[in-house]
Amino acid sequence: VSDEDNWKTVIAATVEQFGRLDILVNNAGMIALGTIVDTDLASWRKINAVNSDGVFLGCKHAIPVMAESGGGSIINMSSVAAIQGQSFVAAYTASKGAVRALTKSIAMFCKEQKNGIRCNSVHPDGVKTPMVVKVAMGKDEATQEDIDEIGKFGNMCEPEDVANLVLYLASDESGFVN
Repeated sequence: VSDEDNWKTVIAATVEQFGRLDILVNNAGMIALGTIVDTDLASWRKINAVNSDGVFLGCKHAIPVMAESGGGSIINMSSVAAIQGQSFVAAYTASKGAVRALTKSIAMFCKEQKNGIRCNSVHPDGVKTPMVVKVAMGKDEATQEDIDEIGKFGNMCEPEDVANLVLYLASDESGFVN
């Protein structure tokens, strides 16, 4: 997602296959443990390239195509970390903060352009996915057993909970949610 040519290719292929682009969900993401002091620059750049540059590129190339066909919905996955911060994942927090701010900028741009495109960000806190569970448990990899174990605490949602919100934001029912 951090390669601009890949975005051009996938959007062109989508339009070729379906005739238009109505929905973009920027959902690629990565996380690594590290405070501001112990995060190295290479890790910082890699996380921000995927989490924020990828969102920028997807939106940049999707908006003109969506506008041509009368509008659409862009949903950018951010995080509660973008709102309250998390000291132990500094690069991730910064990247998701960038997604939050960029989403607001895009929403205003599309409103001003009157192009019919909505742009929203979603800010989940603790989704039972391998990526989140491995960080929560301080492991390099998360097994299904780890996911089941952390789910017993009841403080994490299921991926389907987030997917249902995304489905709503992608649908016509959210026509004035921006």
